[in-house]
Amino acid sequence: MSQLRKETISGVKWGMLQKITLQPLQLVYGMVLARLISPTEMGIVGLTAVFFAVANALAMAGFGVALIRKQDRTEADINTMFWFNLGMSLVLSVTLFLLAPWFADFYQQSELLWLTRVSAIMMLLSSSVGVHWTLYQCRRDFRTPAIVNTITAVAGMPVCLVLAWLGWGVWALMWQSVFSSLLTFVIVWFISPWKPRLIFSRTSFITLFSFGSKIACSGILHVLYQNARTFIIGKFYSPAHLGLYTRGVHLTWFMPLTITGVLREVSYPVLSTVQDDNERLIPAYRMYIKVSTLIIAWICMCFLSMGTPAVELIYGENWLGCAVFVKIVALGVAVDHISPINLSFLMVKGKANLLFWLEIVKKTVSVSLLIGAATISVEAICWASVIYTHVAIGFNTYFVGKMTGLTWWKQQKDFMPYVVWAAISCVPAWLCSMTEWNCVLQLAVGGSSAFLLYFGGLHTIHDSAYVELYNMLRQKLGNRWLPQLKKTQIN
Repeated sequence: MSQLRKETISGVKWGMLQKITLQPLQLVYGMVLARLISPTEMGIVGLTAVFFAVANALAMAGFGVALIRKQDRTEADINTMFWFNLGMSLVLSVTLFLLAPWFADFYQQSELLWLTRVSAIMMLLSSSVGVHWTLYQCRRDFRTPAIVNTITAVAGMPVCLVLAWLGWGVWALMWQSVFSSLLTFVIVWFISPWKPRLIFSRTSFITLFSFGSKIACSGILHVLYQNARTFIIGKFYSPAHLGLYTRGVHLTWFMPLTITGVLREVSYPVLSTVQDDNERLIPAYRMYIKVSTLIIAWICMCFLSMGTPAVELIYGENWLGCAVFVKIVALGVAVDHISPINLSFLMVKGKANLLFWLEIVKKTVSVSLLIGAATISVEAICWASVIYTHVAIGFNTYFVGKMTGLTWWKQQKDFMPYVVWAAISCVPAWLCSMTEWNCVLQLAVGGSSAFLLYFGGLHTIHDSAYVELYNMLRQKLGNRWLPQLKKTQIN
């Protein structure tokens, strides 16, 4: 598994380097922005999310996933994907542009008229670089996207802060998105070795679409579910509620999304190279689950135990209402990353039909939970998402188990011990959050105790995933300061 390990480490290294570079800046940026933008303004911008998330999923039609999986891809395949994606994006952009007045009337927010129209135009820019990003994944070049995304993200932050300080409100956030999209478009088209040609192959389209369309339908169902909460809260509650909910979810996902995003970008193209070799594929799959849970579970339990002081420090007292969302959502986020890794495995195995029907069943369950919760409160909507997360994992791990012999219980034993140990380790942190200390002291003492208990315990027992992660970090630090731990086989 040395080549898989090498490619995984390379991908994770560049993905994490991008995130590590951005995380401190984004944290400071978020702290300042929360004091310049109100929850209501944040909620208004969030209302555009559902339509554009669905539109982007439709535009790609699963072609990116199909192209990565196809190891004998041709120039005709790549160009066909590009022109289809661009054509679909054009149709959807025009449609959303024309529907903008209805959108603004539906939510009774006049600002949404031109927010929607500008976003529709920006969707065309994003679609024109989608194939370029896919090709970097196909080549397992994770370095270039990491550098480009870091540059464009950092460049957009001062634009937003200056405009927000000048009182531009929701448009400060929109113009940041416009600036970053334009900059990404220019950089990618300048540096990418691939340029489109006037080629469209009917054979390539049928081949890619037969697999990709099912993935696209599954993805659209998932995107609809993810954004349905935004739709319901924005329509039946208020933009302020939506702003608090959005910030709470964003804070909880801040670090876990970094890890899951990197793993999603790395795991699928890497595992695709050994799609027919179960002896290499299954251990790699289990390694991704264990190592990611080891980190994410601890982060989420820290948010569960210290959500209130974290919100007070980062966003200020005006945003304390989102602390309850942080704590509830953390219970689902702690294990939510399991499902994307499960689905990556099924995609690698070419089970597009199974994925499609699996999404229909899961989303039927999720919609039932969401409808019931929507009549109660925003907090109930969050609890419904937590319940659904665990239901989805049950479905996904069952079908992976049918293909690999890894039963639901065996997979639970791969990741649940980390969640349980993380919760136990954060009990002192929770006690600190109940004191009268200021938020900085609560986070410092509570966070330190949780870190020492959790990672100290894993270090003491030489947990297999911990050893894998530890030795990876040791190697990247040049073997200078950290003693080597004995490697253990991932069981």
